[in-house]
Amino acid sequence: MNFNSDNLLELESYLKLNHILKEDICLVGSTTLSLIGIRAHNDIDFVLHSKYKSPSLSSHSLIERVNNPWSTLFPDDELIENSNLNITYNGFKFVIPELVFHKKIWHNRLKDQSDIIELREYAKMHRNWRWELLKDALPTPSFIKILIKKCINRFKLYKNRIRGYFRFDNNLHEDGFQMIPTSHLLARQVVNQSFNRYDLVVRYMAISSLLKSDNIGISLYQKMQENRGGSAYKNPWKMFEDLIINIKDNGFDLSQPILVNKDMHIVDGAHRLACALYFNEPFIPVKINKKLSYSLYGISWFKSNDFNSSELGIIENNKQSLFMSNHLFFEIILWPPVSKYFDEIEELIGEKFTIISSKDHNDIPNFNTYIKALYKIDDIKDWKVDLKIQGMSVFPKYIRIIKIEILEPNFRHKDNNHLISKVVEGLKEEIRTKYKSKVDNYFHDIIVHIGDNYLHTKQSKNLLE
Repeated sequence: MNFNSDNLLELESYLKLNHILKEDICLVGSTTLSLIGIRAHNDIDFVLHSKYKSPSLSSHSLIERVNNPWSTLFPDDELIENSNLNITYNGFKFVIPELVFHKKIWHNRLKDQSDIIELREYAKMHRNWRWELLKDALPTPSFIKILIKKCINRFKLYKNRIRGYFRFDNNLHEDGFQMIPTSHLLARQVVNQSFNRYDLVVRYMAISSLLKSDNIGISLYQKMQENRGGSAYKNPWKMFEDLIINIKDNGFDLSQPILVNKDMHIVDGAHRLACALYFNEPFIPVKINKKLSYSLYGISWFKSNDFNSSELGIIENNKQSLFMSNHLFFEIILWPPVSKYFDEIEELIGEKFTIISSKDHNDIPNFNTYIKALYKIDDIKDWKVDLKIQGMSVFPKYIRIIKIEILEPNFRHKDNNHLISKVVEGLKEEIRTKYKSKVDNYFHDIIVHIGDNYLHTKQSKNLLE
């Protein structure tokens, strides 16, 4: 709990000036939201015990006595006298958040709506929330309102689908192209849950071989090109070598887009994409033609074109390194309350996804700081993080970090317009549902954390170091 100490000192001075005892008032409204950490209060409203017969109080820019009664459920005197209806902090009484929720949901003004959402979340995460106080006291939406809301939601769904359909459509201007993160284009080269462009990896290796003066990548590239056939150039390696040197010396030409189809599969430009990846070009131009198909260069193509097991192993290892260096994986953190189930949960995860690595961390020195930094990435409100920390405080500071590959994350936009993987959402829900009954005094969510997207992975992977 927290509250501006200067405000409390000012309130104490105000009460003394008006000859009122602090035990004879109860703070109401946004002060409670401030106390429990949901948001800062704008002013200090209080109710006064009826034994003060209509006193004439001095005016104050921040502090005000509200009209009687503040709540339609309980008289002001009961808010002050009944300890079940208030929270005492530094000698002052604050009305419980359940009654703030009740008042706001009836008012339902624009300024109340975000508070209502936050208080619902607070109720989910707080074991002591008492819905029974509000039984039969909350507004019931009419059938018409429910129907209208469903229609609005359905309209939004269709609107988003239509918008998504045209989002990458460049038919409106045949010369148009757009910039996207280079690593995201790499991530999209997946067909039927398998990476489809191992030729990109071989090209990447060839660049490294040229600049580091070894022959492994160049040899694999030349073998690949020979098996592919159909090149427009008599000496494909010489052309690629010239491209590499030119980009190294002059930078990537952003006026030449990579040609892709509607699913962002590469149609033309794999050599340039490999260069962009190698030289850490953060964004790359793409031009979309929805009618074009794509080539198949999965690992099976290399197997059927006389690449031996040693060569296949080298290519696969380099693909994994390329994905890791571009943060194209998801980081799962299993929290202390399920430490005795770590192996069991990891086995469950391994049945569905490729596990890249798994590592236990014991007795983390700045555990609370780590948790706060982790959830700061996802813009989680401080009060929610504080509750998670409180819920985990009785357990040893023991976590497991599991890195997994999800080739088709199926991203959607959250309300804040950030991306979140639907696959990740489903995995988190499955783990929580299965193990929450095994955690004493469980509340949402002290079992597992998974980053929403690749950016979260990039931001979180070095937090412990």
